[in-house]
Amino acid sequence: MQKILRVMLALLWTVSTGAVSTGAFAQTSGAEFAQMLDILGKTPKDDALREQIVRAGRALKPAPAIPEEARRELIRGNAAVEEAAGPDDYARAAQHYQGAVDLAPWWGPAYMSLARAQELQQDYRSALKNLKLYMLAAASAEDTRKGQDYQYALEYKEEKADRAKGDYDAKYGWLGGQWTLIRKVYDDKSGITLSQTEPIVARSSIDSSGGILLRAAADTMQHEYGSGADRVLPSRVENSFRVSYDASGQLILETYGERDPSACPVSYGWHQIDFELGSDRRTMTATEEQRYRLPSCEPAQLTTVWVFERVQ
Repeated sequence: MQKILRVMLALLWTVSTGAVSTGAFAQTSGAEFAQMLDILGKTPKDDALREQIVRAGRALKPAPAIPEEARRELIRGNAAVEEAAGPDDYARAAQHYQGAVDLAPWWGPAYMSLARAQELQQDYRSALKNLKLYMLAAASAEDTRKGQDYQYALEYKEEKADRAKGDYDAKYGWLGGQWTLIRKVYDDKSGITLSQTEPIVARSSIDSSGGILLRAAADTMQHEYGSGADRVLPSRVENSFRVSYDASGQLILETYGERDPSACPVSYGWHQIDFELGSDRRTMTATEEQRYRLPSCEPAQLTTVWVFERVQ
């Protein structure tokens, strides 16, 4: 117990005074090093303690042996990277590398591998953090040079990603929050509202081709006005919309449905529709004419209107 207290007090003094030179750990004994590892095992998010262990491990002679289980985690991480087909695989590799540095927190190469896996996930901030630990553990000037050059590359990528995020937020930030959707159908000849749904939640997500997807899919109540009476009927509404910018910077809205509503039979896919954006960007009203009733292809003169409203 006295040894544990002595190690903890020494660490607190070191962190508070900034005395973190390699020489400060030159006298760290194997037993004290083991106590530090035990404390980190109980507080794995203690970054300051982790740095102290990296420095102490570099100063110990002979160097601490790498546990076989830590080496196993590193190799499994390497295998996950080699077979990776997407972000989930890189995340799985990072978990293995994290396991390696938790089992051997003084092991520099494992921090480098973890940083590279995080880079592949575009998590540049975490990658830079672990690269710093690799450089603290560097055993040679060549390792230090390798780490410094990699740091420059990561900093460039982080700055580029921050700029891209800023541009994206400037374009699509107003689409954040919660939206609701109401669908209305009008008869073009009489101007009568034939049906209207109650508001349903429109969920947003990032589209793989750029832009934002707004998708409404839910059971709702639909008010039927066509017969002259307000009949409330259950209705299933499933509509997908894509908000993006064209090459000229013009905001466009697309919906997934009949590519050409003026022809029948129809083919389905994404197609652009007319819409109006409210001055405060809290409403969007999209309009599309329908010349045929589906699936019978009987002539019709209908207009469907979708009204989006941001409620939060």
